[in-house]
Amino acid sequence: MPSGLNVCPSCGEPLKRSWRPLLLTLIVLVGLVMAAHLLLNCVPWDELRILKERVKLPQVAFLTTPTVTPTFTPDRTLTFILTPSPTPTLTEVLLLPTDMPTALPPTATQAPKPTSTPTFSFPAPHLLAPEDRAEFRGGGARIELSWEPVGTLSEDEWYAVSLRFTADGIGHYSGTWTKEKSWRVPRDLRVQAGHAERAFQWDVTVMRQTDTKPGGGRKGVPQSALGETRTFMWY
Repeated sequence: MPSGLNVCPSCGEPLKRSWRPLLLTLIVLVGLVMAAHLLLNCVPWDELRILKERVKLPQVAFLTTPTVTPTFTPDRTLTFILTPSPTPTLTEVLLLPTDMPTALPPTATQAPKPTSTPTFSFPAPHLLAPEDRAEFRGGGARIELSWEPVGTLSEDEWYAVSLRFTADGIGHYSGTWTKEKSWRVPRDLRVQAGHAERAFQWDVTVMRQTDTKPGGGRKGVPQSALGETRTFMWY
């Protein structure tokens, strides 16, 4: 029947519209909404981006072989002098080098000076949390390292937090310089660590800044002894 008719021209019965196209359109819209929800909430885009950055192409270095040119130094010089005599003879004269080494008088060996134990302005910071060998699971774990304050820090003094872990047998380092008495571990470090190497070691030292690195980091000298080192497991 033509779409504009409301009554059948053959029998006179009223024509009813079919709901099948509207139902199919509704099903397609629901499928698209579900697919977009899965892509946004179930796919770990952050971990895939970090794994992509870790892939590095191997570098090949070509080594050159040095060329050695042999040199020959004569050991002695022969000079033949003809002396006036009834029977001329040849006399061999051996010329020795004039720059003979001169023996130097022995010098007295100085005894090594005793080394003094360095003194620090602050005691080693006492670690509070997490406890040694604590365990965390999942990329959403909140890991906050904390310690007791050692006193009032000057403008150029900082708490230096050192965090160490391994990936495929290679050691990696992280951390920060802060005035606070705690530091939250970045969550992306869990992805950077190796699959079978889940141990993270950390400690805290008081440092005095003396310079700035070209990349923007700080350089300094310790103002406290290195205290306790703790380890936590992040699976």
